[in-house]
Amino acid sequence: MLKKTLDRMFSMRPEAWYIFLSSVKLCCLLCLCAFALLKEWNGNMSESYVLYMTAISLIETSQAVLLIGVIGSFCIEAVQS
Repeated sequence: MLKKTLDRMFSMRPEAWYIFLSSVKLCCLLCLCAFALLKEWNGNMSESYVLYMTAISLIETSQAVLLIGVIGSFCIEAVQS
């Protein structure tokens, strides 16, 4: 089953592949920024609550970006095949 999924993924059209890879790259960048903010936060809730909430927002945004990228890639594949 995993082999079929990977074969289908690697045979995607270039446009769909570009959208998928771009969304993965953006997701990784947002998660890296969230990690840096959490390192700066240092567990001090009274002074750095804004940093904590910003990091949580970045993580949630990265999940949304990845979901939209996957749906967009699927739509391109479905329309063009």
